[in-house]
Formats: sequence, structure tokens, C-alpha cells
Amino acid sequence: MPAEDEAVLIARSRNGDAGAFDELVGVYQDRIYHLAYRITGNHADAQDAAQDAFVKAYLSLGTFRAQAAFSTWLHRIAVNAAVDMTRRRGKRAALAPDLATPAADPLADGAERVEIQQRIHRAIAALPVEQRAVVVLRDVQGCSYEEIAEVVKVPIGTVRSRLSRARETLRVMLHDLAPAGERAQDGGTRS
Repeated sequence: MPAEDEAVLIARSRNGDAGAFDELVGVYQDRIYHLAYRITGNHADAQDAAQDAFVKAYLSLGTFRAQAAFSTWLHRIAVNAAVDMTRRRGKRAALAPDLATPAADPLADGAERVEIQQRIHRAIAALPVEQRAVVVLRDVQGCSYEEIAEVVKVPIGTVRSRLSRARETLRVMLHDLAPAGERAQDGGTRS
């Protein structure tokens, strides 16, 4: 959506036009849901976190000052909602994600591919929530380091550090999925 159109929808939403906000929700709902899903680890919590994020965004539109992009502001709200949801559920539930992903179709994708996707999802879900959020924002959502720093409200160096630790943890957890050449470079002994 062009920035001008988004700005018009934001202005109309601030003036009480619920239809304009519904259009904004339509633009961002899939991205926000997937972000929440990757952080919470299951569909029900992701739906709740996404809904909470949109409600909070609507109620807080008056505080949006366009110093950052609307998408960055909305991502911050969604990450906070998903992290809050994860913390409320407790660590035990965060380590047992719902694996019935919408794209997981064993007949279409092959059972091995689905199993790999599930292992990757479980590995991401096992990360500490702060690391999980930066991995999802960077490696799944494609956000820049600057955007991530704005979303999670930490310095860029902290983003890089969390991302580095998370990627190292994932590399160790998923070492057997690396191509044989990469495993050989690691000496094949790291786990």
C-alpha cells in the first residue's frame, strides 16, 4: 500500500472511521498473525495476540506520531502482545507449540519437508522469548536491524547480540539439517 493511502486511512481512522481501520487491518492482518504465531507457538494464542494488537493499535491511534512507519509501530504492539501472551502461558507451554501449520500438507509438500518445518518451528519456539522475537522479525519477517530495534525498544547492538545468540542456538539444535559440506566444515562434532 502506498504511504499516502496508508496516511489517509490512518487519518480517517483517527476521526472514528472504523471502515478505514478495517482496511488497515486487512493490509496487515496476515503479517501480524504470522509474527504472533512464530512468537507464541500456537494458533489460538497467535489469533488472540493479533486481535489484542489491533485493538490496542486502534485505541492508541492518537499516540501514533509517524516518527516511525505505521508498520513498525504496529509490529511493536504485536510483538508486545505476543510476548505478553507467551509469558502469561508460562515457559512450559512455550516449549510445546501447535504444529498444525496452515501450510503443512503432507500430501503436497512431502512428509520429510513437513517434519523439517516442524523441527525448525519447535527450535524457534524453544528460544527465549526475547531471542525468538528478533529471529522472527529479522529472518521470517525480513525487518532491518533498525526496525527491529524500534519494535523491541533496545539498541541495535542488543538486537545483533540477541540475533547472534539465537542463530547459534538454532544452528546447534538443527545441526543435522545443514548440508553435508557445512557439517564437515564444523568438524561434524558440534552439537
